[in-house]
Amino acid sequence: MAMGLAGLPGREWMIKDAKGRKFSFDSAEEAFEELHEYGEGATVWSREVHRALFVTKSIDGWKQVPDPRR
Repeated sequence: MAMGLAGLPGREWMIKDAKGRKFSFDSAEEAFEELHEYGEGATVWSREVHRALFVTKSIDGWKQVPDPRR
């Protein structure tokens, strides 16, 4: 199958704050740099996705990522 038909693999990153609001980021580095701005209880999450045309499909769903700085 051609790469365009199979979709491009990638990762998505988000911060979920203590109130359950979600904010998207382009990389883990960016998410962890901004984490303190979202208050106590905010966490970083990631998921593996495949993108094809206008569709993004999650492989395993969102998983919380531990802060590598702690």
